[in-house]
Parts: sequence; structure tokens; C-alpha cells
Amino acid sequence: MIKVRDFMTRDLTAVTEDAPLIEAAEILSLRELSGMPVVNKQNEVVGYISEKDIITSIFPEQVKIENPDVIGFGNLSQVVKKLNQVGEANVKDYMSKHASCVKEDTPAPDVAAIMLNKDLKRVPVIRNKRLVGIVDRSSLSRILLEEGSF
Repeated sequence: MIKVRDFMTRDLTAVTEDAPLIEAAEILSLRELSGMPVVNKQNEVVGYISEKDIITSIFPEQVKIENPDVIGFGNLSQVVKKLNQVGEANVKDYMSKHASCVKEDTPAPDVAAIMLNKDLKRVPVIRNKRLVGIVDRSSLSRILLEEGSF
């Protein structure tokens, strides 16, 4: 049976929990990622930051979406103030604190179930709580199609 270690990406793109949120946004943009693990100083996964987390952090609760193509702001000065505050914030203030992780010996079908049940695009791979890789939907779907049934 194919295990995560057989097809995971050993890409260790991550951000530390104390990094400025703007740094996380820049990494996601430059690497064209939807999200990435958040690690502590020991490289242990402590959370996950996604583009959705960052976008949500920028807009105040007063944002009204009446038409998906047009976003209206109740008070533009509040948005500007929020942008300044968020830019100075740390990743740990906006990350998801409960990252779904898998171990290297997790079977591919189990990873697929986790990703589908939790609607995840990327899942950190850990060994002794430390980040050692990542599994994304594209690599998982490729390996599932290549291997057929398990």
C-alpha cells in the first residue's frame, strides 16, 4: 500500500508563528500556495495559515457582500485602519491553531479521506511533531490514479 512518504513533497515552505502576517501573505503569493504550515522554533507544526485566513483578517465584520462581484464597505476608514493593524499582526493571531497533519506512514486512501472530509487542499506531513513534507490535492490525485485500487 502506498504511504505518504512515497509521494509527499519535501517542500518545507512554512512560516513561523511569530512572523508578521504580511510575510505570510508574501510567501503564499510568491509561491502560489493556498496555505502553509505554521511552525515554532523547533520546527514543530503548531497551526496552518491560509489565504482565506489572511483575507478574512483584513476585512472588518462590517463588510457586506451583496453581489459576489462587488464588495461594499460600510466605512472605508475602518478598512484602512484594519489593514494597518493586520499588517503589524503576527501569524499566530490569525492562523488556524488545529492543523490537520498526517504521519509519513499514513496510507494514501486515509489521507484522501481526511482531505475530503475536512475540505483541505494541503496537509502537513510530520515526524515527531516536526514538519518533513506536504501532501497536496494534485499529488494525491495523481498517485491515486496511477496506483488504481489499493
